[in-house]
Amino acid sequence: MSPAGRGMSVAARAKKVRLALMDIDGVLTNGWIFHFVDTAGGLVEFKGVHAQDSIALSWLAQCGIKTGFISGRQSRGMEERLKLVKASYIYQGRLDKKNVLEEICRDAGVSADEALYMGDDLPDVPVLKSVGLAAAPANARPEVKAAAHLVTRRAGGEGAVRELVELVLKAQGHWDGLLKRFEVSVTIQRSKTKHG
Repeated sequence: MSPAGRGMSVAARAKKVRLALMDIDGVLTNGWIFHFVDTAGGLVEFKGVHAQDSIALSWLAQCGIKTGFISGRQSRGMEERLKLVKASYIYQGRLDKKNVLEEICRDAGVSADEALYMGDDLPDVPVLKSVGLAAAPANARPEVKAAAHLVTRRAGGEGAVRELVELVLKAQGHWDGLLKRFEVSVTIQRSKTKHG
């Protein structure tokens, strides 16, 4: 990160975001991984993704912000799920996450200062230290929270991604248009935000 960007507010960082990247397990999911054996003796993996996180990722894509995922684990089912939410980049089985970040930034034509990353565990720290907006869900490791500009109120798999996406869309002026699209009064929404 450039020295000029060190004292920036979270809102100012969110305003610059052109690329949204994140880990999967513990961020997009709650971290639980269920394994079952199918009739052929193969291992089948199940994970849950919050519907509000999923739709929020689609909104980023609709607003021209590319999304991507960098995970140390492999999951064929998760790859198909991420394609449904219009993910531009899906890297699985990679623990060299900083190298992946650099590769994605080159391909997307953005600097790391224009990227956000959300992670929850130690392999995410090098990436968090490299991006313009570093975020951690409420259930992240303490070391990860220490490296983040923002720690969400919500935990991974329980709306942390949605919380982060709303922050970015509001900072970039997309939120009011989104509310109008769904026939939600902007003034009512602001009133509820102020009064809890």
